[in-house]
Amino acid sequence: MIKIKSIFPKNKNEIELVEFIGRYQYLLSNDTKYFFNDTYYPKRITRLVKNGILRRYKKYLVLAKNGKYFLEISNKNPAKLRYQKKYADRLKFMSHLAAQYQKEDYVSFIPSFEIKEKTVFTETARKFIGILTIFGTKYLTYHISEDHTQKYKNSVIYDLQKETTYKNILILVNDISRINLKDFTFGFNSVLVVEDNDEKLQELKYLHQINWSKIIKRFYKDKVHLSEYNFCDYTDNKDKYITTFSFIDTEKIYRVNMFIKNNEQKKADIICNTNIENHLKNELPFVNLTSINISDYIEKDVRLYD
Repeated sequence: MIKIKSIFPKNKNEIELVEFIGRYQYLLSNDTKYFFNDTYYPKRITRLVKNGILRRYKKYLVLAKNGKYFLEISNKNPAKLRYQKKYADRLKFMSHLAAQYQKEDYVSFIPSFEIKEKTVFTETARKFIGILTIFGTKYLTYHISEDHTQKYKNSVIYDLQKETTYKNILILVNDISRINLKDFTFGFNSVLVVEDNDEKLQELKYLHQINWSKIIKRFYKDKVHLSEYNFCDYTDNKDKYITTFSFIDTEKIYRVNMFIKNNEQKKADIICNTNIENHLKNELPFVNLTSINISDYIEKDVRLYD
């Protein structure tokens, strides 16, 4: 009996990689590292290319003929590769964002083209790129790149003015100084403005794992408690009103500013990550500001209790 060796991938990580590319169309070659737990993966990629499962397209990997066939017989329906620059750039960024969290248990990304109730808007009116979920909190996510004009930024603002479903927003931007933070206040729970580089994307996954109680105890001992007010996170209900920032949150900035405006005799305290200190000084010049390295207070080990 003659045995014919299949060219199709059998390794779980390789299959996940091919399915991911079938979903997003593009994958930056450097992002393949997020799919494997070993150092052998460059050889795996080379083999997939050699077997016609994948092909290289500039800095990206895309499906090749055998890859498309593999997904089709697996009851997957890979999309036809899009080359139109604006839409392709959008897909490439979504792919890069999703790849970052490929192996994360508590972070996930759903691209806009898979959100049924909003699909009709994806390539026309709506500008969001998807939903990023971090420890159960869903963030309607937008991207403003260096190629986007003021007209595009205005369309994002208009888009958010119409939003009624999601209460937490994430805006990824190549340079925070390119946008006017005051334009991005809408009355949501939060509007996080985060730079779109890999370092910040990795920090995002720990957004809900910061031990703020430890930080507060360091500076205020046991003199303050969790606040029932919406403009601060901790207070003593007398003269301490403390708001915490791991990332820029335009809604928090607005609420603090309104508190100061309506209570001129009182002071607000801010504790923030060192890398956003200057931005907050510009937006909140009349507060007591303390900056720290938030990464020292992240609890990366997740413990779940019944």
